[in-house]
Amino acid sequence: MNTYRVRYILELIRRQGKLPTDPYGQILSAHELLAWFGLDECLTTGEQLYVEKELAAMVEAELCMEGLKQAEQLR
Repeated sequence: MNTYRVRYILELIRRQGKLPTDPYGQILSAHELLAWFGLDECLTTGEQLYVEKELAAMVEAELCMEGLKQAEQLR
């Protein structure tokens, strides 16, 4: 696994801001994000698995932040 390539890709995704959503406003799954960014074609299987785990964590964090923002608006 090329850790430099993986780190660079993840940083590039993080710098783009919010993760892509479907037409209903739901954040894409980690597997869908791999395809969205074209990573399923340029990474090895091991790199894909690692990046997919990182993307899943990013999705979870973004959903958590959205929940916190909504809760704050209700106060």
